[in-house]
Amino acid sequence: MNRLLSICTVLAVLAFASCGQDSKQMEAQVAKLAKLSELGTVEYVVSKVVKANDDATWFKFGDRKILFSCKANLKAGIDLSELAKDSVIVDYKQRAISLVLPKAKILSLNMKPDDIELVYEKTALTRFSYSNAERDMIMAQGEKDIKDKVPEMGILADAEKNAKFFLEAFFSQAGFSIIEIKFSKQ
Repeated sequence: MNRLLSICTVLAVLAFASCGQDSKQMEAQVAKLAKLSELGTVEYVVSKVVKANDDATWFKFGDRKILFSCKANLKAGIDLSELAKDSVIVDYKQRAISLVLPKAKILSLNMKPDDIELVYEKTALTRFSYSNAERDMIMAQGEKDIKDKVPEMGILADAEKNAKFFLEAFFSQAGFSIIEIKFSKQ
């Protein structure tokens, strides 16, 4: 009887200690996530043709045209710096976590100069060629067009789906058994 009591006491202490250890491990994982500022979950390479046409007007004789082909690298994901403190609810005893994440957004858009190619340029004899400043403005317009088309491409939906999948696996590995992840309506 005394031996059974000793074994039960040891098992109870071990169970209590392991629960505390799991809780500390879960707290550490939540703290790791809180330190992240961005969670990039998807990267796309988008090809774009950018053209400009400066036809002749009453004060300009002749026209000029230019055509670029370019590639842009888009990285999308969740900006965790926008995560509100009340949007994370943790219950270590039940091993449950609930998150309301901000909507996915474009974290970076990068058009490397090596990925921009001048395909066509035509300038009338009475006109000057496009200056570097004008070429930069044309490429800035191309970058703006890419940003405007992002919702149609499904990039943000993929970023949210991947973020949810990653965070579910991350918190499951940390010891949580109940994981609820939602995205804010904004």
